[in-house]
Amino acid sequence: MKTKTLILASLTCLLAACAEDIERPAQEYLTRAQHSFAQKQYHTAKLQIDSIKALYPKAFDTRKQAHALLLQVELAESEAGKAYADSLLSDASAQVAPLTAKLHLDKDARYQEVGTYYAPTHRIEDNVSRSYLRPQVDERGACSIVAFYRGKPIQAHTLRFTATDGTFVELEAAYESHVSSDALGRTERTDFVVAPDNNVASFVALQQGKSVKATLVGKDGTVAITFAKADAQALLTVCELGAVLRSVSQLQAQSQELERRIRFFTTRIEGDTVQ
Repeated sequence: MKTKTLILASLTCLLAACAEDIERPAQEYLTRAQHSFAQKQYHTAKLQIDSIKALYPKAFDTRKQAHALLLQVELAESEAGKAYADSLLSDASAQVAPLTAKLHLDKDARYQEVGTYYAPTHRIEDNVSRSYLRPQVDERGACSIVAFYRGKPIQAHTLRFTATDGTFVELEAAYESHVSSDALGRTERTDFVVAPDNNVASFVALQQGKSVKATLVGKDGTVAITFAKADAQALLTVCELGAVLRSVSQLQAQSQELERRIRFFTTRIEGDTVQ
Protein backbone atom coordinates (compact mmCIF):
# COMPACT_ATOMS: atom_id res chain seq x y z
CA MET A 1 0.00 0.00 0.00
CA LYS A 2 2.82 2.35 0.90
CA THR A 3 4.54 1.46 -2.36
CA LYS A 4 1.45 2.37 -4.39
CA THR A 5 1.12 5.64 -2.48
CA LEU A 6 4.74 6.49 -3.18
CA ILE A 7 4.34 5.69 -6.87
CA LEU A 8 1.20 7.83 -7.08
CA ALA A 9 2.91 10.70 -5.30
CA SER A 10 5.91 10.40 -7.61
CA LEU A 11 3.68 10.48 -10.70
CA THR A 12 1.85 13.49 -9.35
CA CYS A 13 5.12 15.31 -8.77
CA LEU A 14 6.36 14.29 -12.22
CA LEU A 15 3.22 15.56 -13.91
CA ALA A 16 3.41 18.80 -11.96
CA ALA A 17 7.04 19.21 -12.96
CA CYS A 18 6.18 18.56 -16.61
CA ALA A 19 3.35 21.05 -16.47
CA GLU A 20 5.68 23.61 -14.92
CA ASP A 21 8.25 22.96 -17.64
CA ILE A 22 5.57 23.63 -20.28
CA GLU A 23 4.08 26.70 -18.59
CA ARG A 24 7.40 28.43 -17.81
CA PRO A 25 8.51 29.21 -21.39
CA ALA A 26 4.90 29.95 -22.37
CA GLN A 27 4.76 32.49 -19.54
CA GLU A 28 7.83 34.20 -20.99
CA TYR A 29 5.93 34.81 -24.23
CA LEU A 30 2.93 35.99 -22.24
CA THR A 31 5.11 38.47 -20.34
CA ARG A 32 6.44 39.82 -23.64
CA ALA A 33 2.89 40.09 -24.97
CA GLN A 34 1.79 41.99 -21.86
CA HIS A 35 4.73 44.37 -22.26
CA SER A 36 3.92 44.95 -25.93
CA PHE A 37 0.28 45.59 -25.01
CA ALA A 38 1.33 48.13 -22.39
CA GLN A 39 3.45 49.85 -25.07
CA LYS A 40 0.43 49.87 -27.44
CA GLN A 41 2.29 47.59 -29.83
CA TYR A 42 -0.84 45.61 -30.57
CA HIS A 43 0.37 43.74 -33.64
CA THR A 44 3.48 42.53 -31.80
CA ALA A 45 1.39 41.47 -28.81
CA LYS A 46 -0.87 39.37 -31.04
CA LEU A 47 2.11 37.69 -32.68
CA GLN A 48 3.47 36.70 -29.27
CA ILE A 49 0.07 35.34 -28.24
CA ASP A 50 -0.07 33.35 -31.47
CA SER A 51 3.35 31.91 -30.61
CA ILE A 52 1.99 30.59 -27.31
CA LYS A 53 -0.84 28.79 -29.14
CA ALA A 54 1.52 27.34 -31.75
CA LEU A 55 4.48 26.37 -29.56
CA TYR A 56 2.81 25.41 -26.29
CA PRO A 57 -0.62 23.95 -27.05
CA LYS A 58 -0.64 22.10 -23.70
CA ALA A 59 0.20 25.15 -21.60
CA PHE A 60 -3.46 25.45 -20.68
CA ASP A 61 -3.15 27.98 -17.86
CA THR A 62 -0.98 30.32 -19.88
CA ARG A 63 -3.16 29.93 -22.96
CA LYS A 64 -6.21 30.91 -20.91
CA GLN A 65 -4.42 34.04 -19.70
CA ALA A 66 -3.25 34.73 -23.27
CA HIS A 67 -6.82 34.47 -24.55
CA ALA A 68 -7.98 37.02 -21.97
CA LEU A 69 -5.13 39.31 -22.98
CA LEU A 70 -5.99 38.89 -26.66
CA LEU A 71 -9.50 40.19 -26.02
CA GLN A 72 -7.99 43.24 -24.31
CA VAL A 73 -5.62 43.76 -27.25
CA GLU A 74 -8.41 43.47 -29.82
CA LEU A 75 -10.54 45.93 -27.85
CA ALA A 76 -7.74 48.46 -27.48
CA GLU A 77 -6.78 48.12 -31.13
CA SER A 78 -10.38 48.65 -32.23
CA GLU A 79 -10.74 51.70 -29.98
CA ALA A 80 -7.54 53.20 -31.36
CA GLY A 81 -8.64 52.44 -34.91
CA LYS A 82 -12.03 54.05 -34.38
CA ALA A 83 -10.48 57.17 -32.88
CA TYR A 84 -8.22 57.47 -35.91
CA ALA A 85 -11.05 56.81 -38.38
CA ASP A 86 -13.27 59.37 -36.63
CA SER A 87 -10.48 61.94 -36.84
CA LEU A 88 -10.12 61.34 -40.58
CA LEU A 89 -13.90 61.42 -40.96
CA SER A 90 -14.08 64.80 -39.24
CA ASP A 91 -11.41 66.21 -41.56
CA ALA A 92 -13.09 64.78 -44.67
CA SER A 93 -16.55 65.99 -43.65
CA ALA A 94 -15.18 69.51 -43.18
CA GLN A 95 -14.20 69.55 -46.87
CA VAL A 96 -17.75 68.90 -48.09
CA ALA A 97 -19.41 72.24 -47.36
CA PRO A 98 -16.84 74.48 -49.17
CA LEU A 99 -17.21 72.33 -52.30
CA THR A 100 -21.00 72.01 -52.27
CA ALA A 101 -21.25 75.78 -51.77
CA LYS A 102 -19.95 76.17 -55.33
CA LEU A 103 -22.56 73.81 -56.77
CA HIS A 104 -26.30 73.47 -57.21
CA LEU A 105 -28.07 70.49 -55.60
CA ASP A 106 -30.81 69.03 -57.76
CA LYS A 107 -33.05 66.95 -55.51
CA ASP A 108 -36.74 66.49 -54.94
CA ALA A 109 -37.06 64.89 -51.51
CA ARG A 110 -40.51 63.57 -52.44
CA TYR A 111 -39.13 61.30 -55.15
CA GLN A 112 -35.36 61.12 -54.80
CA GLU A 113 -33.24 59.52 -52.11
CA VAL A 114 -30.02 60.74 -53.71
CA GLY A 115 -29.57 64.22 -55.16
CA THR A 116 -27.07 65.47 -57.74
CA TYR A 117 -24.62 68.36 -57.56
CA TYR A 118 -23.55 70.36 -60.61
CA ALA A 119 -22.52 73.92 -61.49
CA PRO A 120 -25.35 76.48 -61.25
CA THR A 121 -24.66 77.52 -64.84
CA HIS A 122 -25.58 74.01 -65.99
CA ARG A 123 -29.24 74.08 -65.01
CA ILE A 124 -31.34 72.60 -67.80
CA GLU A 125 -33.78 75.53 -67.78
CA ASP A 126 -30.92 77.93 -68.49
CA ASN A 127 -29.52 75.89 -71.39
CA VAL A 128 -32.55 74.68 -73.33
CA SER A 129 -31.36 75.93 -76.71
CA ARG A 130 -27.73 74.81 -76.78
CA SER A 131 -25.46 71.77 -76.70
CA TYR A 132 -23.29 71.48 -73.59
CA LEU A 133 -21.57 69.16 -71.13
CA ARG A 134 -22.68 68.96 -67.49
CA PRO A 135 -20.17 67.43 -65.05
CA GLN A 136 -22.06 66.20 -61.98
CA VAL A 137 -21.73 64.10 -58.84
CA ASP A 138 -24.45 62.48 -56.76
CA GLU A 139 -24.59 62.60 -52.96
CA ARG A 140 -22.90 59.20 -52.78
CA GLY A 141 -19.86 60.40 -54.72
CA ALA A 142 -20.60 58.88 -58.15
CA CYS A 143 -19.30 61.24 -60.84
CA SER A 144 -20.45 61.54 -64.44
CA ILE A 145 -20.59 63.90 -67.39
CA VAL A 146 -23.93 64.38 -69.13
CA ALA A 147 -23.83 65.48 -72.75
CA PHE A 148 -26.86 67.43 -73.98
CA TYR A 149 -26.61 67.61 -77.75
CA ARG A 150 -29.08 69.51 -79.93
CA GLY A 151 -28.99 68.62 -83.62
CA LYS A 152 -29.29 65.80 -86.09
CA PRO A 153 -29.03 62.23 -84.68
CA ILE A 154 -25.54 60.89 -83.98
CA GLN A 155 -26.24 58.25 -81.29
CA ALA A 156 -23.19 59.22 -79.23
CA HIS A 157 -21.23 56.43 -77.61
CA THR A 158 -17.90 58.13 -76.80
CA LEU A 159 -16.86 61.45 -75.32
CA ARG A 160 -13.32 62.51 -76.20
CA PHE A 161 -11.26 65.29 -74.64
CA THR A 162 -8.29 66.48 -76.73
CA ALA A 163 -5.49 68.79 -75.60
CA THR A 164 -3.70 71.28 -77.85
CA ASP A 165 -0.79 68.86 -78.23
CA GLY A 166 -3.07 66.17 -79.64
CA THR A 167 -3.19 63.90 -76.57
CA PHE A 168 -6.65 62.80 -75.54
CA VAL A 169 -8.73 60.73 -73.13
CA GLU A 170 -12.09 59.10 -73.75
CA LEU A 171 -15.20 58.06 -71.83
CA GLU A 172 -17.66 55.41 -72.94
CA ALA A 173 -21.42 55.98 -72.68
CA ALA A 174 -23.10 54.30 -69.72
CA TYR A 175 -26.10 53.43 -71.89
CA GLU A 176 -27.76 54.50 -75.13
CA SER A 177 -28.70 58.16 -75.63
CA HIS A 178 -32.09 59.37 -74.50
CA VAL A 179 -33.87 61.44 -77.14
CA SER A 180 -36.42 64.17 -76.44
CA SER A 181 -38.02 66.89 -78.54
CA ASP A 182 -39.54 70.29 -77.86
CA ALA A 183 -40.53 73.39 -79.79
CA LEU A 184 -36.89 74.33 -80.24
CA GLY A 185 -35.77 71.01 -81.67
CA ARG A 186 -34.32 67.62 -80.81
CA THR A 187 -32.02 66.78 -77.88
CA GLU A 188 -29.88 63.70 -77.28
CA ARG A 189 -28.83 63.14 -73.69
CA THR A 190 -25.91 60.75 -73.13
CA ASP A 191 -24.44 59.91 -69.72
CA PHE A 192 -20.73 59.13 -69.34
CA VAL A 193 -19.55 57.68 -66.01
CA VAL A 194 -16.35 59.10 -64.57
CA ALA A 195 -14.98 56.21 -62.49
CA PRO A 196 -12.65 56.93 -59.52
CA ASP A 197 -9.72 55.48 -61.44
CA ASN A 198 -10.51 57.39 -64.62
CA ASN A 199 -7.96 60.07 -65.54
CA VAL A 200 -10.28 62.61 -67.22
CA ALA A 201 -10.12 65.11 -64.33
CA SER A 202 -6.35 64.67 -64.03
CA PHE A 203 -5.98 65.15 -67.80
CA VAL A 204 -7.99 68.39 -67.72
CA ALA A 205 -6.11 69.62 -64.63
CA LEU A 206 -2.76 69.03 -66.35
CA GLN A 207 -3.74 71.44 -69.11
CA GLN A 208 -3.55 74.24 -66.51
CA GLY A 209 -6.32 76.30 -68.03
CA LYS A 210 -5.38 75.70 -71.66
CA SER A 211 -8.09 74.98 -74.19
CA VAL A 212 -9.46 71.45 -74.24
CA LYS A 213 -11.61 70.29 -77.13
CA ALA A 214 -14.59 68.03 -76.42
CA THR A 215 -15.97 65.77 -79.13
CA LEU A 216 -18.99 63.50 -79.18
CA VAL A 217 -18.41 60.39 -81.27
CA GLY A 218 -21.51 58.50 -82.38
CA LYS A 219 -22.72 55.78 -84.69
CA ASP A 220 -24.00 58.38 -87.15
CA GLY A 221 -21.36 61.06 -86.90
CA THR A 222 -19.00 63.17 -84.82
CA VAL A 223 -19.62 66.62 -83.42
CA ALA A 224 -17.64 69.13 -81.36
CA ILE A 225 -19.39 70.22 -78.18
CA THR A 226 -18.67 73.25 -76.02
CA PHE A 227 -16.24 72.71 -73.15
CA ALA A 228 -15.26 76.12 -71.82
CA LYS A 229 -12.81 76.86 -69.00
CA ALA A 230 -15.77 77.21 -66.63
CA ASP A 231 -16.90 73.71 -67.64
CA ALA A 232 -13.38 72.39 -66.98
CA GLN A 233 -13.41 73.97 -63.52
CA ALA A 234 -16.84 72.48 -62.84
CA LEU A 235 -15.47 69.05 -63.77
CA LEU A 236 -12.56 69.43 -61.36
CA THR A 237 -14.87 70.61 -58.58
CA VAL A 238 -17.40 67.78 -58.91
CA CYS A 239 -14.63 65.16 -59.15
CA GLU A 240 -12.99 66.58 -56.03
CA LEU A 241 -16.33 66.53 -54.24
CA GLY A 242 -16.91 62.97 -55.44
CA ALA A 243 -13.60 61.84 -53.97
CA VAL A 244 -14.42 63.52 -50.65
CA LEU A 245 -17.93 62.05 -50.50
CA ARG A 246 -16.60 58.56 -51.22
CA SER A 247 -13.99 59.01 -48.53
CA VAL A 248 -16.64 60.13 -46.04
CA SER A 249 -18.79 57.11 -46.89
CA GLN A 250 -15.87 54.69 -46.52
CA LEU A 251 -14.77 56.22 -43.22
CA GLN A 252 -18.33 56.11 -41.87
CA ALA A 253 -18.54 52.41 -42.73
CA GLN A 254 -15.13 51.80 -41.16
CA SER A 255 -16.11 53.65 -37.98
CA GLN A 256 -19.36 51.68 -37.73
CA GLU A 257 -17.54 48.37 -38.17
CA LEU A 258 -15.01 49.30 -35.49
CA GLU A 259 -17.85 50.32 -33.17
CA ARG A 260 -19.38 46.87 -33.73
CA ARG A 261 -16.04 45.23 -32.86
CA ILE A 262 -15.74 47.35 -29.72
CA ARG A 263 -19.18 46.21 -28.53
CA PHE A 264 -18.32 42.58 -29.36
CA PHE A 265 -15.02 42.51 -27.46
CA THR A 266 -16.45 44.49 -24.55
CA THR A 267 -19.23 41.92 -24.20
CA ARG A 268 -16.73 39.04 -24.39
CA ILE A 269 -14.52 40.58 -21.72
CA GLU A 270 -17.47 41.28 -19.42
CA GLY A 271 -18.69 37.70 -19.94
CA ASP A 272 -15.31 36.26 -19.04
CA THR A 273 -15.16 38.48 -15.95
CA VAL A 274 -18.55 37.25 -14.75
CA GLN A 275 -17.47 33.62 -15.21
